[in-house]
Amino acid sequence: MRRNRDPTTRFDLILAKKRYSVESNVEGRDFLVSVGGREFRVRLEDQPRGTIRATVNGEERTVSILDETASALVLKIGGQRSTFERPPALLPSRDRVSSPISDQAGLLLSPLPGLVVSIEVREGDEVELGTPLVTIEAMKMESIIRADRRTKIREIVARKGESVRKGQPLLRYE
Repeated sequence: MRRNRDPTTRFDLILAKKRYSVESNVEGRDFLVSVGGREFRVRLEDQPRGTIRATVNGEERTVSILDETASALVLKIGGQRSTFERPPALLPSRDRVSSPISDQAGLLLSPLPGLVVSIEVREGDEVELGTPLVTIEAMKMESIIRADRRTKIREIVARKGESVRKGQPLLRYE
């Protein structure tokens, strides 16, 4: 499978108390997804009433989103219910990205490409460790980017509704 290395989205999901590292690249209309070293070619098509038609390595499946919160995603895949938990910080795998806040120039950088769904802070806000800062939607999943330290927000760089790429500045902090 040919891989388009840029941009790569990395994140962790937990299913049945087992953590899986996930990598995803976009190639045309498909996602090239690696889960724990296994490769999948995935094409998603929206269907009516909260369902998605997914073609995974040529095999069609119907996926229904039963519930979605910041910490979990409950899906019905081919008739089987699965609950995927998101690690607390909802950031890419910690072994690959040390922090979403760059020590260079006091910037919060987007850890993944996607659409800015909401900005939870304002300029001048003082935030604590774990405070939600920005929510980004990618691949039909919302990821909340949280503060990894206590800091003060100096400037909001990104805008709600804006598409961002991995590594793009979202906020400036002091």
